[in-house]
Amino acid sequence: MNELAITVIGRDRPGIVADVAEVLARLGANLTDSTMTRLRGHFAMTLICVGPAAADVEAALAPLAADGQLLATVRAVTPDGEVAPGGEPYVVAVHGADRMGIVAAMTRVLTDAGGNVTDLSTRLVGSLYVVLAEVDLPPGTVDALTGRLDRAAAELGVEVTIRPADPDLL
Repeated sequence: MNELAITVIGRDRPGIVADVAEVLARLGANLTDSTMTRLRGHFAMTLICVGPAAADVEAALAPLAADGQLLATVRAVTPDGEVAPGGEPYVVAVHGADRMGIVAAMTRVLTDAGGNVTDLSTRLVGSLYVVLAEVDLPPGTVDALTGRLDRAAAELGVEVTIRPADPDLL
C-alpha cells in the first residue's frame, strides 16, 4: 500500500468533500488524516491516505478538476510511523486589530523557544484578527516563553494567551 498526500483547492461549493471521499473509497484508499476548511469563499483540503498508486488516484480525481474550478494534487509520501510527541501540548490564542506580521512574529517566538506549531488557523472578522495555534513545547519552557509572547504581543498591539492543551481533545 502507498501513503499519499492529496490536496484539493478551489472555489467552495457543496459536495467537494463527498465527491473526493467517494473517489477515494471507490479506489480502496483509506483516509487516515485530514484537514479541511473554507477560506474567504475558497475550499482547501489536505488528506493523508493509504491506498493505490499516486497515478491511479490522480487519474480518478481528474474529472473533479476538469472544469477548472478545483485543483487536485497527489503525491506519494514516506510513512513516518508512530512518532512520539515532541513536547508538551499547548494552545496559543492571539487576537487584536489586524496588521501585517502577527503570524510571523508570534510563530518566530514559538520557534525560537524550540516549539513546533502543529496546527494553526487564522480568521479576519472586520478589523479583528484571531490566531489559534496548537504547539508542542519543550518541557519546562512555558514560563519563559509566556514572557516573550507577551512582549511580542505588546509590540504588535494584540493580546495573547497560552494554556495547556487537553491532548484528548486534540
